[in-house]
Amino acid sequence: MYVIVLKYLAPLDVIDALKDAHYANPAGVFAKGMVRFAGPLVPRTGGLIIAEGEPSAIEAAVASDPFITQGAATADIFRFEPTWTPGKDAAAPSTP
Repeated sequence: MYVIVLKYLAPLDVIDALKDAHYANPAGVFAKGMVRFAGPLVPRTGGLIIAEGEPSAIEAAVASDPFITQGAATADIFRFEPTWTPGKDAAAPSTP
């Protein structure tokens, strides 16, 4: 599983103008069915995508995103390995 953090570099009017292309990009994470969750950060300084797929496919899909190709955002991709999910018999992890 991967966490993709988008950081907007362009003003929100530019981001909004690219939003349809961001979702419709045929080579992107949405069209390839990789996305499990996605949405904007609050305040709206970027976005977060939780995706599944092969590392090279995730990287290629993110690189093809119009936000990235148009220089409107940067993307950081992190591999994430969940160790706890709700609904398991174990109690929620404690916080230090």
